[in-house]
Amino acid sequence: MTATTTRQSRNTSGIPALAWSERMLARRAVRAGGLAALLMLVVQLGWRLGWASPGVPSLPEIIVAAVSRLTPLGVFGFATENFGSLAQNTLFVAVLIGVVAVGSELGGLAEQIKRRTAGGDLLARAAAGLIAALAALIVVGLVILPIANLGVFARDSSSARELMTQLLTSFAIFGIAWGLLSSPRRAATEAGAEGGADVSRRYVLERSVWGLGTIGLVGAVGTLTWRLIRPRPLGNVAESERAAEEIAAAARQRAAGASAAPTSAPIPRLVAAPNPPAAVGPATADSDAPLDADASDAAAVAPGAVASDTFANLEAGGSLTPLITSVADFYHVSKNIMDPEVDGDDWSLTIDGLVNQPLKLSYEEVVQRATVRKITTLCCISNELGGDLIGTAEWQGFPLAELLAEAGVQENAVDLKFRCADDYEDSIPVAQGMDPDTLVVVGMNGEPLAPDHGYPARLIVPGIYGMKNVKWVQRIEVVDEDFKGYWQTRGWSDPAPYQIWGRIDHPASGDEIPPGPAVAAGVASAGDRDVQRVEVSLDDGETWADATLEAPLNPPLTWVRWLFPFDAAAGEHKLLIRVTDGTGEVAPQQRNPPLPSGATGWPSRTVRVAD
Repeated sequence: MTATTTRQSRNTSGIPALAWSERMLARRAVRAGGLAALLMLVVQLGWRLGWASPGVPSLPEIIVAAVSRLTPLGVFGFATENFGSLAQNTLFVAVLIGVVAVGSELGGLAEQIKRRTAGGDLLARAAAGLIAALAALIVVGLVILPIANLGVFARDSSSARELMTQLLTSFAIFGIAWGLLSSPRRAATEAGAEGGADVSRRYVLERSVWGLGTIGLVGAVGTLTWRLIRPRPLGNVAESERAAEEIAAAARQRAAGASAAPTSAPIPRLVAAPNPPAAVGPATADSDAPLDADASDAAAVAPGAVASDTFANLEAGGSLTPLITSVADFYHVSKNIMDPEVDGDDWSLTIDGLVNQPLKLSYEEVVQRATVRKITTLCCISNELGGDLIGTAEWQGFPLAELLAEAGVQENAVDLKFRCADDYEDSIPVAQGMDPDTLVVVGMNGEPLAPDHGYPARLIVPGIYGMKNVKWVQRIEVVDEDFKGYWQTRGWSDPAPYQIWGRIDHPASGDEIPPGPAVAAGVASAGDRDVQRVEVSLDDGETWADATLEAPLNPPLTWVRWLFPFDAAAGEHKLLIRVTDGTGEVAPQQRNPPLPSGATGWPSRTVRVAD
């Protein structure tokens, strides 16, 4: 009898049945934690896509922000400069996997809590799950949120209440879901099946439901993740390019009729647009008929001579950057996994802090003031030499100085601190805000700002990199300190003035050109300091010659296109350019990466000429 009893109390592995059952309970608890974490992610991502206010992040986005801020600056800079949004999205997916792994560990913790309370019913299991979830929430509130620049329990966020409400709700869902999924009866069934007992139909059915549920939740998380990180539609690309061409043509006409291109001009008021903004026609003259010339025509230019239409021919053939960048082609860089889409009807712009009269303007009131347009080049501080994180557009708005004068800035003011819909913060000195070229902008190339370019309003501050030309701005606070913003606390430049920058567009990298008359062309920029000179070397810097510069659309705020005809001899040649800004400063030869103050150096390209 004793031997029989012993055999019945052990499984095929020789482990006592009670210990085997406890092991199966622990395994079930871990799996339940992972499944509850998947359910929590579905709730988080679904809330983010369907119900969250603009710019209020989900937990995975908060963790991504925290990890980014903990990443060594050199590693972070390398990833963003070389992989852009791919690096950010890969990190996001890794965080999702990490959340599920941590959820599994929390499931094991909840099982230990349940055992200590000696309870096994649903109420006891749910309580254990909620205690484990509360412990995780405290870690998020005290550690992860502050690292992500949101403050302890999100107190520094403009949407602290909503953010904490969704975190509390989703963690509560985790705890209750764990209690439901960690049934000891199911674990006992599994223990019996895996310990050698007959496999019942109930066991098979439960395992099937478990597997299908896991697959369904993984599929739901994957679908929601794709909706969150997928590239956004660019709108009507052809219409966007046409508007850019019209603006460039009108600017040329204005420049031809005056000694210098005007830096501002009144234009018809943009119609207050719903979200997403509806397009309105550009307030510029009609463009000339499009050119049909091919870029190859430029190769016929004799050395030392430049045909008046060579710039246009190269642009028409796709070999030279357009003077005006279309909205569809304008670069987009963001700290966000998903940028905010702000409802203009609910949005307002506040000016407060060290002012005599705080102001609060609705979107319609801001639009009514927007009677100035300026063509200005905007560049990202992450832009490499030869990179494409730069563009030129016609921005419609009004001088920020008008609002500051109306509010009355107090004498002890130092910085203008900007707070945006995505909780992004940055600042500029008060004196820079008083510059008449610094604009509050609501339009871009004749259209209301697109959501990814800052709708309803953004700042354009010539002379400094794009990270300080903040998007989705909601509040301008006048402060008595040199405020360091989101990227400055990570080690990027605070004043962030543009470096002297250049690019070789033609010949393209990897091209082989025929011997004889040829042409090199590209663009150069120096922020608000204009470009005075571009020199070209065909022999790796041994000798230099001046390129021809095209008149900029709005000096000194826009880039300049350059052109250099030469006689291409057979062989391989090292093409170099060096740019001199309007103050006479020559770009440094030393190549430096964008981090922390913007890329420097002499752009180069190897030109192969066929025999």
